[in-house]
Amino acid sequence: MAEIILQEFSDYLEYERRYSPHTIKGYITDLEILGNYLQQQTPPTGLITVGVRQIRHWLVELKTQGIESTSINRKISAMRCFYKYLIKKEIIKISPVSKLENLKTPRRLPEFVPDTAMNQLLDNEELFQNDKNGERNRMILELFYNTGIRSSELINIKCRDIDFINCTLTVKGKGNKTRIVPMSETLCSRLRKFVSISDAPLFKLSNGEPLYPRLVYKIVHQYLEQTQTVSKNSPHTLRHSFATGMLNNGADLNAIKELLGHANLSATQIYTHVTYDKLKQVYKQAHPRA
Repeated sequence: MAEIILQEFSDYLEYERRYSPHTIKGYITDLEILGNYLQQQTPPTGLITVGVRQIRHWLVELKTQGIESTSINRKISAMRCFYKYLIKKEIIKISPVSKLENLKTPRRLPEFVPDTAMNQLLDNEELFQNDKNGERNRMILELFYNTGIRSSELINIKCRDIDFINCTLTVKGKGNKTRIVPMSETLCSRLRKFVSISDAPLFKLSNGEPLYPRLVYKIVHQYLEQTQTVSKNSPHTLRHSFATGMLNNGADLNAIKELLGHANLSATQIYTHVTYDKLKQVYKQAHPRA
C-alpha cells in the first residue's frame, strides 16, 4: 500500500507540481526512511496512520544521531508536502505535521570566486584542451559565470534557445518557469560557432544525449580547483559568483532576483553580505579614526 501511494505521490510531484528529479528523489527517500522507522516501532504503524508524537520522536532520534538541522528540515518539508497530498486525495483529514516547525539553522554565506580569479581562469588558454571537449568545457564555465543559470537549466538548453541577435538565452527554471537571461556579446559570438542543429542539446555526449549532472559537476570542479579560492568547486559556486559580482558592481537586487529566477527577494538577499564587506573595507580605508 505504502509503495503504491509513494509512487503516486512521486508522479504528482513530477507531472503536476513540476518538481526537479533531485527534489523528488530526496522526498521519496525521506518518506521511505520514515516508513521503515515506523515499521520497527512497537506497535508498528505506517505513513498513513502515523501520529504527530511518533513523528516528533523520529525527528528527535535523528537529531541525537547527529543529523544536521538542514537535512531534518528537508524531511519535514517532504512530510508537509506528502500529507497535503493525502488530504487532497481525501485519504486523511488532518496532517500530523501541521504544527511542526523547522529547526533553526545557521545561515551560511555563499562561497564565490572573485572576479580577478575567474578572469584569470577563463583567459588561461593552456587550461583548456585544443579540441571539442576543451571548447565545450570552456563554454560551460562561461555560461555559468556569464548568466548565473543553474546546472539543470544548462543541461536542458537547446541550440534554438539562443537568440544571437539580442544576445539572450531562454531557460526553464524551477517549476518549469521560463525566463530570458542576457549574456555578453563575446560569449554570444563564441556560442554561434559552437552550436549545431537547432533542436539538439547545446551540450551533448558523443551519442547525442544531453550531459548529465555528475559530469557537469566534474567538469566545473576540475577547473575551479585551479583557482584555489573556494572549498566548494561546484556549478552553484559559479552561480554565487555571478550574483556576487553583479551586486558588488552596483546591480539592483531586484534585477539580480529576476536574472537568477528566484521566486522571492529573500532568497537573493543573502548576497548583500558582499556589499557590507565592501562598505567595511571602504570605511577602514577612508575614515581617519577607523
